Amino acid sequence: MAPHQRDWSREEKISMNNNVTEAIQGILHTIAQNDLLLDRTRFAERFDALETIEFQILDRIENIMYVHGHQTDLALLYRRAVQRWEHLTNINERLFQCLRDALVASLNPAATLRQQISTYVGSGTVRDPVGYDDLDVFINGVFGIDTEPEETRPLRAGMIGYQATPARFILDLVERVPLGPDDIFYDLGSGLGRVALLVALLTSAQVRGIEYDPGHCAYAQRCALHLPVPRVRFINADAREAEVADGTVFFMYTPFRGDLLQAVLDRLKREAHRRPMTLATYGPCTLDVAQLDWLALQGAGEPDDRSLALFRRR
Repeated sequence: MAPHQRDWSREEKISMNNNVTEAIQGILHTIAQNDLLLDRTRFAERFDALETIEFQILDRIENIMYVHGHQTDLALLYRRAVQRWEHLTNINERLFQCLRDALVASLNPAATLRQQISTYVGSGTVRDPVGYDDLDVFINGVFGIDTEPEETRPLRAGMIGYQATPARFILDLVERVPLGPDDIFYDLGSGLGRVALLVALLTSAQVRGIEYDPGHCAYAQRCALHLPVPRVRFINADAREAEVADGTVFFMYTPFRGDLLQAVLDRLKREAHRRPMTLATYGPCTLDVAQLDWLALQGAGEPDDRSLALFRRR
């Protein structure tokens, strides 16, 4: 017997099954009758519908069948929901391909990407102050970032596994840090390349992604091939050993901790004595960086690991 499972009478099962079936049929019918979802430009509405299908239908049916066993009518609804999900997902995929083609053809990719974000996402809906939202799904789609590949190299002590930086913090970064053609931007722990690709598209800086895992690094390089980002390079290296002497702006979404983080920060300190430097951070590493006497937090207020923080050499 599955955990928390109890014996249900036949009447209880029939009643529960009928109620759930009717509720799910109602949700599916509402989605199927919403012709706006078929309009390529209605990305936000389609995003909401896909979330509803995934969490209110598919996950719900899976949980019920796990507890109560196979239910034929629910299995049929499950297949219908999957078909609707695939149909809406295919519309998004065609949209993303068109937007990617528009970026490649554009004489001003930065302006084109900003217009695409404004048109299809707008201000967006932040569903979790520190999590992901519509903008992240949109950026992943345009950049061709799909399923995360498995790590191909064991992490060393102090390294933290891949987690994407919410895109809204990178938009904040390029607004607050004037990145020009003389700047070299480094993303330390660049993962699948989303931060580096966004910065390369939205600014005129040279961009470098430093990533320890070769599979993730290769994935980012493949994404870059389909975008107009000639000034971006992904380097498969340990951040303690990579050549970063030309960097002017660095970003970290807490890719390291402990002694490894301290070793990377010590290296940046040595480089900071040679030229002005900006360090942007997000996540728990912000609180560690704020303790350093050679960096000064920009802006008013206390350091916050739930928002983007900017530090400059004292």
